[in-house]
Amino acid sequence: MSTTFVEFGGAASARLSLPHWMKRMRVPLDAWSRRRRWLVALLIAALVFSLGAHGWVVADLGGVEASRAALEAGSLRLANARRSLAQLPALRREAAAVPVAASAARSSGPWSSADDVRIVSELAAQNSVALLAVEPGAVNGAGVESMRPLQLIARTDFIHLMAFLRGLSELPVLIVPVDVAVKRDAAALSVSATLHVFDALRPAPSTSSADAFADDSLDSDDDENIVFFDPFSQTQMQAAGALSDVSQLRLVGLLRDRTRGLALLDTPDGVTTVGSGQRIGAERVTKLDASGITLAKDGATRMLALTEAS
Repeated sequence: MSTTFVEFGGAASARLSLPHWMKRMRVPLDAWSRRRRWLVALLIAALVFSLGAHGWVVADLGGVEASRAALEAGSLRLANARRSLAQLPALRREAAAVPVAASAARSSGPWSSADDVRIVSELAAQNSVALLAVEPGAVNGAGVESMRPLQLIARTDFIHLMAFLRGLSELPVLIVPVDVAVKRDAAALSVSATLHVFDALRPAPSTSSADAFADDSLDSDDDENIVFFDPFSQTQMQAAGALSDVSQLRLVGLLRDRTRGLALLDTPDGVTTVGSGQRIGAERVTKLDASGITLAKDGATRMLALTEAS
């Protein structure tokens, strides 16, 4: 009589051994069982679905993030509208007092374009703004919406220009600057502006509740002071990276052939020509093509085109 002893768990350990699984992995595809094929197909499908879902979320193809941003913007506009609505009674009381002030201001006669020119000229003289031209326009609208445009050209500096614009709110009629262009011209600023004059309306007093409304509309956590500086001063222009010798470069011509190219530049010292790799002031020409030249300095690059002066 023979007896065979089988160790408990021996068959299970043989199935879980590494050589057993390596042998099963080397089985050809045509020898796979149906169960194994379905399992691998399900794993591949799950992986593809996961990658697709992740890409869908990242690309926001469903518009979830866009909808959330739109909802936040709408909530902010709603809060601003409610804040404005809360100030409406005070504004109505101020508007009711406007006709009384208007009738008092008109006691000496109807307001005309000559009065527009007069008060603007007086304000300019008080703030050292030299008016070169003042041209009143035709009346547009009727009633309280009646408006006369007033175009002016002046020369001044930045401080007196800001004083002039601030003084518009202290005139007896409402004057709104709608188009102001400021250019630096030698030692002064050349100003071209269009003012809209509403002679049926009056500016709100600076101590009225309109200022309180403006203060309430600001963020309560923003305690920084508002500082005005002259953006046309040499110090600010140099701080912004617009150095005087660089800002006066002008590309006036290009000459190229198959082997090399030359650029004709107008500089503060006169007209000069440069090629690729040459230096002009503190900058170096890194590229020269039909569209313009590229200048590099301290890792920063900029491009000059024929229609551009920087």
